Amino acid sequence: MTITIDDLLKNPHLGLSVAAGEQGLTRRITTTELNRPSLELAGYFAAFRAERIQVIGNGEITFIEAQRDDPRLASHIARILTDQVPCAIVTNGRPLPRLLADRAEAASVPVLQCPHSTTKLYKRLWEHLDSEFAPEISLHGVLMDIHDMGVLILGESKVGKSECALELIRRGFHLVADDLVAIKCLSDSVLMGRATALLPYHMETRGLGIIDISRLFGVASIRPDKRVTLVITLQEWEDSAECDRLGLEDETREILGVAVPHVTIPIRPGRNVGTLVEVAALNQKLKSMGVHTARLMERMLLDTLQPEGAGSTDAS
Repeated sequence: MTITIDDLLKNPHLGLSVAAGEQGLTRRITTTELNRPSLELAGYFAAFRAERIQVIGNGEITFIEAQRDDPRLASHIARILTDQVPCAIVTNGRPLPRLLADRAEAASVPVLQCPHSTTKLYKRLWEHLDSEFAPEISLHGVLMDIHDMGVLILGESKVGKSECALELIRRGFHLVADDLVAIKCLSDSVLMGRATALLPYHMETRGLGIIDISRLFGVASIRPDKRVTLVITLQEWEDSAECDRLGLEDETREILGVAVPHVTIPIRPGRNVGTLVEVAALNQKLKSMGVHTARLMERMLLDTLQPEGAGSTDAS
């Protein structure tokens, strides 16, 4: 995936504006990595990465102003603002030195200005680019916000995922996405889920058709996105199938290379699936706080069954 310089300008959190080289706004960004060309301004290009956005802070601007009479400086700037460079960003609201502006116009390389400090720009720009270039997958299921836990409900068609979600929404919990959940992996470890852009906050239920959750239950019943912290698979009850009765072993499901806690809930008529899903979310929240109920119970049983004096040594 690639984005253009023009796409960066549309992000209000970055606060970018065009200072020179406006004709190059269609240039494409191909990496999330950034570069500060301090060594390059001094003439050292052995490690120069031309495919990166060049961030020019107070130090670089001060150096350019101090060395503006050096005939080698114009050559160094020309080597920095090449055809391979997507753009350069001058931070701290500093005005562009004449050498930088002239080269940007001649090479049609956009130079943007930013009122933020270099550190703040680095953080915001990296987060923006990381989100844009993050790997993404779409899964058939329902994503809910239950007790501040992002719960992804999966299962075969007709198993009752949407009906379960409706019950949870009626209890005051929040819908993120139904039927098709788009999940991105941020920072190689955080899974963020959201609805697709086509019909967000809509739900298809058999017998009712398409319903708009945001209008039926109000805007307080929806969330634009949520981090996925638990996966629950609903499956039809089978008497012959083995089922975890104690919960001593923690299962995980891998999504985009990230292991997420996973629970399988068998369903059949008479079981309150909404309650089971809510309790599963609460139990996982408890585990994340370091309290594992099943293992605590096992330890208590072992301590109770252990004969008095077992394990102690004779002092004589």
